[in-house]
Amino acid sequence: MLPAQEVALTFDDLPTHPQIIESIVKSLKDAKAPQVYGFLNGRKSDELGALEFWTAAGFRLGSHGYSHLDLAETPLRMFTRNIKANEPVLRSLVPNEDQWHWFRYPFLEEGETLRKKRAVAEFLKEQHYRVAEVTLDFEDFRWNNPYLRCLARGNTKGIEWLRSSYLTLAADRIELGQKMSRRLYGRDIKHIMLLHVGAFAPVMLPDLLNLLKQKHFKLITLDDAASDPAYKIDHQWTTRHGGDFLTLSMLYRHLEIPPHLLYPKAQLHSVCTTRNGAIPPDQAAKPSLPGKRRKIRQSTPTP
Repeated sequence: MLPAQEVALTFDDLPTHPQIIESIVKSLKDAKAPQVYGFLNGRKSDELGALEFWTAAGFRLGSHGYSHLDLAETPLRMFTRNIKANEPVLRSLVPNEDQWHWFRYPFLEEGETLRKKRAVAEFLKEQHYRVAEVTLDFEDFRWNNPYLRCLARGNTKGIEWLRSSYLTLAADRIELGQKMSRRLYGRDIKHIMLLHVGAFAPVMLPDLLNLLKQKHFKLITLDDAASDPAYKIDHQWTTRHGGDFLTLSMLYRHLEIPPHLLYPKAQLHSVCTTRNGAIPPDQAAKPSLPGKRRKIRQSTPTP
């Protein structure tokens, strides 16, 4: 019997269409997921009504910035003002401010210079925000547009390929997170998984939850996960392209990232783009992902 793992599920880029939110909520409730956090971009004001399903289920909301700005491409003052601009929306949805004072950096980008990184971190501390880190991320949003193309064409083979490739990469990145956790801390930390609301999320969430169950993961709250001592370390890295907490920790300490699967970018780009083919002919026999594993290509964060 494998030891139990723990993971908090979080969703970025709320709100979205009510049917998508309602379906996601149902799957989470069926799995008895506790107090899942969704991170809100307030500029989507025309879709805020969809969040009634979210909050009615007892799930929480946090800030993802008003308009999803990239800190590496945004002046400091504009970025902090964008965080403040999100607060009236959150306050209208969740009167208890202690519940929504969580912040998730858009693009997981915390700043390209130490000066900017420290300034935003100090601002968040002064405003009583906690930062929601990410340790498990497989960029599930990449499957949304291909799914909509396949759905519009009624291409069931294309959709099956999307389902298979999604779960294959999810399983691979979960294992990668576990390996990095053990390499960095000599143990399994309490993980935080990043997911996104989108067209494919309701289709795949039940399968993803089942995958986590098969891998002996227990669903926990974000507060519980964030209590892990691993997140208390103040890493002074900078980046221009973001990155999850464990990958950046490995790079900062000049540790080699374990081998893992690459994204099937070419296939995702081409699937269901023609009437006749679901995926390129040379990939038709490989419905999951290319079997060859390679190391991640990412610049080392600057100390």
